[in-house]
Amino acid sequence: MKDDLIQEIQSRPRASVKCERILVPSDGSGEAVEALNRAIDLAAVTGAHLTLLAVVDYNAEVAAFEQVSLSGYVPAELKVEAYRLLAELMHLVPPGIGADIRVESGDAGETIVDVAKDENSDLVVMGTHGLGTVQSLILGSVSKYVAEQAPCPVLLTKGVPDGWEFDPETDE
Repeated sequence: MKDDLIQEIQSRPRASVKCERILVPSDGSGEAVEALNRAIDLAAVTGAHLTLLAVVDYNAEVAAFEQVSLSGYVPAELKVEAYRLLAELMHLVPPGIGADIRVESGDAGETIVDVAKDENSDLVVMGTHGLGTVQSLILGSVSKYVAEQAPCPVLLTKGVPDGWEFDPETDE
């Protein structure tokens, strides 16, 4: 009986794993850079194309600056900075791995899920900031939301690249 079951399992057709498009959201943190490194490793093995995504949440940024008009801070500058961040990250992608960048605005979690659908992503690779359970419940968690709502598998990475230096001025 046991041998029959083993033979039956071994004779099943093997499923192939398709991984042609990997979405890599980034906020420029060490955790996001580590996620990009893992996505690069996966792309090197699978031949997948990477899309590096930055999401600009104007509501969060305006709240941080209190009032845009008083500070002289222009929301368009946020998108320019997002493009600069992604351009810097593109330098980490080795030749031979296809990659492009995309900047969108909106709620981070919802936008990542929407882009994953739009891009027909086979995988989302993103870092976690390691919030504790209580902090996650109070603040919410973008990675948790994406893991629950994405139309494809989500790989959550932990940690930062070796040699990453924390800068208290930028909280990175």
